[in-house]
Amino acid sequence: MLRLCSDVEYPPPDRDDIPIGIPVLPEPESPAGFALLRSWLEWCDTTHDCNQQNVRSQGASPTRLIYVGHADPEVLRLYVPQENESVKYTALSHRWGSHPPTKDDPRFCTTNSNLSARLNGFSRSKLPKTFQDAVRVTRELGIKYLWIDSLCIIQWDADDWKREAGRMEDVFASAYCTIAATLAVDSTAGFLARNRSTEYVRVQNAAGYQVCVCTHMDDFENDVEQAGLNKRAWVMQERVLAKRTIHFSANQTYWECGEGVHCENLTMMKSSPRKAYFLLDPSFPDRLLKSGKGRTVEFIHFLFENYSKRGLTKDTDRCVAVSGLEARIARALPCKNSRYGIFQEHLHRNLLWQALERKTNRIAYGDNPQVPSWSWMACGGGIEFMKVAIASVSWISALAFDAERDSAALIADVGKFRDCTMKSKGDRCIILDISTNNEAGWIRYDIEGGAEGSENHCVVVGRTKVSSVEQQFYVLVVVPAGKDGVYRRVGVGMVGNGCVERLASRVRIM
Repeated sequence: MLRLCSDVEYPPPDRDDIPIGIPVLPEPESPAGFALLRSWLEWCDTTHDCNQQNVRSQGASPTRLIYVGHADPEVLRLYVPQENESVKYTALSHRWGSHPPTKDDPRFCTTNSNLSARLNGFSRSKLPKTFQDAVRVTRELGIKYLWIDSLCIIQWDADDWKREAGRMEDVFASAYCTIAATLAVDSTAGFLARNRSTEYVRVQNAAGYQVCVCTHMDDFENDVEQAGLNKRAWVMQERVLAKRTIHFSANQTYWECGEGVHCENLTMMKSSPRKAYFLLDPSFPDRLLKSGKGRTVEFIHFLFENYSKRGLTKDTDRCVAVSGLEARIARALPCKNSRYGIFQEHLHRNLLWQALERKTNRIAYGDNPQVPSWSWMACGGGIEFMKVAIASVSWISALAFDAERDSAALIADVGKFRDCTMKSKGDRCIILDISTNNEAGWIRYDIEGGAEGSENHCVVVGRTKVSSVEQQFYVLVVVPAGKDGVYRRVGVGMVGNGCVERLASRVRIM
């Protein structure tokens, strides 16, 4: 595909259909490349509200930052801001790669053994190339502080990790700008070197005005959205909460803020009025909450479905890597409450998730066994929420969080399947009415094998608003959990009301 652009200095008059642009991109490390980054920041600071949102919301700085403003460019130092001190800093979003550091081979990481030394200073050249590039960009932007996870969080220190993971929301939300090492496959690759060159020709009309014909390269979807970096679970939170991000991709550099995306060749991409518009919100989730309840539920489902399909080095990070987004949405919703990715305000619809990839086991959280079976965080792999027309369903009021005893429990009425049989069909079990042998519904188990052959029970989440003969129930499939009155979820489904019989009230779903 080809594109046209007019000369930046001498655009042809009366040709608004030909955008001003540059056919050959500057090298990322060139003076022109860094000047463009500074112009983007200055333009956003002076004409947008993005950084004003940053200033209003910024509280205390991260626990540790890297000071990059020393007169000797080789010298870096870990810096601990004073309490309530606000510091302008950049934050690096990057991939750890397929061979990350380990406790036995910490490499460049900050640990308890080198923390004191790094507070006094350490060498830039000892860092991997991706981190060196982040230092270079930060300095070129005129900023003196930088945050990188493996340098600013003490690695293999459980207490420091737990404390800092809980603050990750504020780290990226308060950063002056986020640097996304989109093209770097790991910390050693770097992101300021590109191999791509652009071919173009100049065409001149009779009046002497020139137009460039060159390769079309504005592909934010493939360059950024589908890049390896944005397939990582932690990065979703980093990107959504960031006020402004500079994406260093394999083909060109992109600027992203609340007003949209700018390409390095000067093309402007406006924010989509749909989901991307909410993701670019500099004061997330303000735009979302102004859009109405239906859109809020739709976006929450989109967010968690997208997140669930992303990769994690440790499966047990599934409930941590999105905790900042979850907390921010929960604070903004009227309910002010969420548990394990399920919002009280939209409890019933949030519970109707189904696993796309049925694993053989649930995630083994080890020291955190309280992740409940009814949360999608209990299972690995992608999930999707059932499509439900809000106006056509009555939700069951007896289903609620257990407010008195246990944050990991639901209180619900439980029933059993009756007058029906189940038959496997693809990735589902079809429910057959025994009197007619007609299909009366379906269920889908959360993990491979589910609870097939065991004593399946069900919790009715909602019922369709139609006559009793045609009425359908949205259900969670549950089984006894070993204690009287305690059950665990094993699946989800939809079934005709003639196939469900109530058994007991106010049981606990763990």
